[in-house]
Amino acid sequence: MRTFIINIQKTRLLFLSGFFALLLLSGCSTVTTPPTAKSTDSKLNALQSVPWSEADQVIEADASRQDWAAALNESAGYFAKKKPEAKIHFGNHWVTALQMTRSIRELASVAQSSDSISLKTYLEKNFLLFRSVGNDNKGNVLVTAYYEPLLNGSLTKSDKYKYPLYNKPKDLLKISLTNWLPKKKKKIIARFADKKLTPYYNRAEIDIEKSLENQNLELVWVDNLVDLFFLQIQGSGRVALAEGGVLRVGYHEANGHPYHSIGRILIKEGAISREKMSLPAIRKWLRENPSQQDRLLNANPSYVFFRKLSGGPYGNISVSLTPGRSIATDYRIFPKGAAGMLITTLPHFSKDEGENIIDWQSSARFIVNQDTGGAIRGPGRVDLFLGFGADAEQTAGIMKQGGSKLYFIAPKQQSHYK
Repeated sequence: MRTFIINIQKTRLLFLSGFFALLLLSGCSTVTTPPTAKSTDSKLNALQSVPWSEADQVIEADASRQDWAAALNESAGYFAKKKPEAKIHFGNHWVTALQMTRSIRELASVAQSSDSISLKTYLEKNFLLFRSVGNDNKGNVLVTAYYEPLLNGSLTKSDKYKYPLYNKPKDLLKISLTNWLPKKKKKIIARFADKKLTPYYNRAEIDIEKSLENQNLELVWVDNLVDLFFLQIQGSGRVALAEGGVLRVGYHEANGHPYHSIGRILIKEGAISREKMSLPAIRKWLRENPSQQDRLLNANPSYVFFRKLSGGPYGNISVSLTPGRSIATDYRIFPKGAAGMLITTLPHFSKDEGENIIDWQSSARFIVNQDTGGAIRGPGRVDLFLGFGADAEQTAGIMKQGGSKLYFIAPKQQSHYK
């Protein structure tokens, strides 16, 4: 059998933000909606210096760190490509990209070769610890999760495989408004129609009105529209081909329309309660209400286009994501590529009962900030990448853990704002 392994970069600018960040959140009723960061002040105030004693739980619990070291080396490569003097901000503390490159590489080496006591000594000597102020200014953050879904598809359209994954259309324009609004750093996605600039096609126009047909944009055809919808939310995934082999697919561009949460719509309509909202619950509702499928999916006008690459899946800093180590945060306020720690809880499932949760277990781990997402906004949101497979899907489908803690590790060599 010939195998195709084709990866697709996922910037996830608007989409790789965890199922619950995008499907319903606002979050559970006890979680405050995080503030949106729009200014330099937000960046400066998002992190606060804390003592290394707050990290004891992570250092003691996370003893197997080889994969964290691998993720650190990916970030070191990202920093090495930046201008050496470029500033990396940790709140009101900053270091240069050159300092980050050197410190992250050294940390990767120490992380995989040292015991917990030696690692703690090294960290306290060479790094500062910062904690996110969270969504309540008390350090509490909401953690969701995302993964690579598996779809079934074919390189040829048929009655079974009839839903296309589209490449970026040639008439899609990404227009920077910096020349007109230099302080806003805005951009729009549009197209020309009748010599006028107009918003790009929305989901209904693409899926129902077939606005992109006969343009040779189809990368692959899949057998399930709902699966395709959720693939667009995740930003990357894999397609098992009927011809044999696997395509790995991911984000290329979006149509520029805002994301509307179908989970939130179902809650508002009383179809699913907030307490019972989950990915499995949404899938079940759609199976039981097929006549409502188009209405619900098209209530979200946002649409993602894909492309083929090798390697990955990739985050917004163009490095391969590491399952259980890579996270997505608000790129505007937290340092891209930086090392950190995450304290949250993860579900423990009954093997006999499938989706039944036995309990929630504490999870304290080292992480690396390598991705972002449209619903991952403000200092109180984190999305944890779980990788590929049934276990990753099962966990990502229900993760919405308030009261978690997010930390970042900054080299001590620094300059300060004056």
